[in-house]
Amino acid sequence: MASVLFLAPADLGETVLATGALAHVLGEGDQLTILTGADAAPLFRAAPGLKAKYTIEGAGDVGPFIELAWARRGRRFDVALDLRGSAASIVIPAKRRIVRAQPKALRHFAEDLSELVGAERTLDPVIWLDQRARAEAAAIAPDAAPVLLLAPGGNAEAKRWPHERFAAVARRLVTGALTGARIVVLSAAPRDAEIAARIVASLDADGVEASGAGLDLLGAAALAEGATLCIGNDNALTHIAAAMGAATLTLFGPTDERVRAPRGPRARTLRGTRFEEAALDPSTAMDGIGIDAVEAAALELLHAGGLR
Repeated sequence: MASVLFLAPADLGETVLATGALAHVLGEGDQLTILTGADAAPLFRAAPGLKAKYTIEGAGDVGPFIELAWARRGRRFDVALDLRGSAASIVIPAKRRIVRAQPKALRHFAEDLSELVGAERTLDPVIWLDQRARAEAAAIAPDAAPVLLLAPGGNAEAKRWPHERFAAVARRLVTGALTGARIVVLSAAPRDAEIAARIVASLDADGVEASGAGLDLLGAAALAEGATLCIGNDNALTHIAAAMGAATLTLFGPTDERVRAPRGPRARTLRGTRFEEAALDPSTAMDGIGIDAVEAAALELLHAGGLR
């Protein structure tokens, strides 16, 4: 039985992608300690062997590092999987420290981490659900009706497709291929709540029922497990939906899908302009993604899954 420390990446989407590497490092019966951002903390609530969890409130918050180092004084972790890249982590003792170096070639984040932990194949994310998450999801989607998830948030405005376009696509889908579907607008962090509210209000004004979920990341994962389709920006929720097996369409602009694309059996990405062009003016990178293109890509995903 080993003691394992996981220092999660600062980015929420990368944290989801890193769960595969964590699952690979964890052995049966190991004791796990997590150090992660507050928004990502619920994602690990049901992780196997979880003994302790420390949350970081921001880039300059070194308190949790010091608290953990004090709690472990005289005892070293057997393994520390350090994907946060914080200098403060040096105060936490470990016999073996696995640290991601700056990548030398352009490839997916999951490929980098898989090589880092010695996996023979690229590791997909692993989400551990609990009964609380399943119960919260069941309360939102209690029957067998199709569920359309929207994930319109993002940690930067340039990464967000306009909320009115999300509403327009959802309106088309639930009056067409997904007639009768329940629309749920997800938020990964408090900053997304206003965007979600705008979409819900826009749809309600046209007589199309929609709701904001108010779920944490693990509750969102449980809801995604049974969802028919998820459409969203490059954010943690699309990574989670793809990992849970939902048909997931992720819209990319100023970030590179070759490095950050969600991984899952039914995941697809869409962008309006080439990444190299989008990088020249990130503020307009999402403008080139049209409503028709998103609807068409969504329908292709649905049809590939057997929906006619």
